[in-house]
Amino acid sequence: MKIYILGIGGTFMSGIAQLAKEKGYEVHGCDQKLYHPMDKVLQRASIKVDEGYDEKNLPSNIDIFVIGNVISRGNPLMEYILTKGYRYCSGPDFLYEHILRNKHVIAVSGTHGKTSVSAMTSKIFLDQKPETGYLIAGETKDFPSSSRLGSGDFFVLEADEYDSAFFDKRSKFIHYRPKTLLINNLEFDHADIFNDLSDIQKQYSQLLRTLASDACVIYPNSDLNIEVLFERDFFSKTRTFSFGQDVIKISQLNNYGSKFEVFRSDESFGEVNWELIGDHNLNNALASLTIADELGLDLTKATKSLSSFKGVSRRMELLFSNDEIHIYDDFAHHPTAIKKTIEGLRKRVGSDPVHCLLEMRSNTMSGGFHDQEIPSAVEKADFVHIFSKNKSQALGIAKKAKNIVAEESVESFLRRWKKTPGHYVCFSNGSFDEVHQKLIKLV
Repeated sequence: MKIYILGIGGTFMSGIAQLAKEKGYEVHGCDQKLYHPMDKVLQRASIKVDEGYDEKNLPSNIDIFVIGNVISRGNPLMEYILTKGYRYCSGPDFLYEHILRNKHVIAVSGTHGKTSVSAMTSKIFLDQKPETGYLIAGETKDFPSSSRLGSGDFFVLEADEYDSAFFDKRSKFIHYRPKTLLINNLEFDHADIFNDLSDIQKQYSQLLRTLASDACVIYPNSDLNIEVLFERDFFSKTRTFSFGQDVIKISQLNNYGSKFEVFRSDESFGEVNWELIGDHNLNNALASLTIADELGLDLTKATKSLSSFKGVSRRMELLFSNDEIHIYDDFAHHPTAIKKTIEGLRKRVGSDPVHCLLEMRSNTMSGGFHDQEIPSAVEKADFVHIFSKNKSQALGIAKKAKNIVAEESVESFLRRWKKTPGHYVCFSNGSFDEVHQKLIKLV
């Protein structure tokens, strides 16, 4: 089969491209200019990528076009496909029909932590069941690629609530029909496609109605936004996890989350000593361990897997460190994730200065939906620099707290930077004008 992927440069679509190539399909694709790390990922997979959306670049005899959700009506190549009447489908539809149909899908969903938990769970499974497949929408440090076909029954999948394509506004995860579903947490996000939290809950409710009666939904027992999903039209099993109140427990051995002991009831399965910090990563560990226990994996081996887990790029990734200055890159773009990340760092570094550089880039952030929550999210940081294309937005947020400053631009900030000692965390779900690398060059 020969496929052509529109919007191949995204983490999800590039993962599909790699899986299709591994399955033996002939894979081509196109996008606007590719950025790191997906440019290197596709290059390593020997997948040809055309820059731009021009039908003149198309190879002959394409069996099906796979359409990413970045593509909309008016895209010249999409208009060409529609005019010619060629066969096309969404990325999630292709993924289920060609990769997942006969697999036990372990779907990792939720507002926060999807990539991290998917990577942790994949590590645990691969260490015990090396034939496991996975698709993670991010660059992991434990695996050579973000996706793997696998020859076994299990497939770990990061299950996104964002819509599937311009012609299919259902959430991606509705296509996947998982046998094991994690809902890690549930908050309002993606204001460009959802009006409020209830809109997102409707998508989750639709997902739950697709599950078989022997499927299992795993979720934290303290999340009321998830609990309401089970009030009607639910026919599957559930299992919960929480700090110290469930079957799987962890006991912290330091105050910032880098060392903890794993228990089932009162039986210890060893200690995890890893590079990650923060309560949110302890929660992610609990989620992955609960999945492993539910599916019969050895918890002693699972604990060892987490101890050797290296993490995911752009999740409090330390890019530079010397005696005075430490620079981190973090993907967080929701107040809850930002707050937990800063709190974890604060516990680790004590009274050392913490500098937060926050780009209001996501549709929800740039639309002002979280402006009121930002000051409390960053209150543990000593110095906060807000970057927004909407200058009045940045100024409005800065007025709410003494530790916040509205910045004109990255370049303006860098010109004034005096190499002040401390920990610098750069929060953005985009390139952030490469502020991390520019800071490093100035040190």
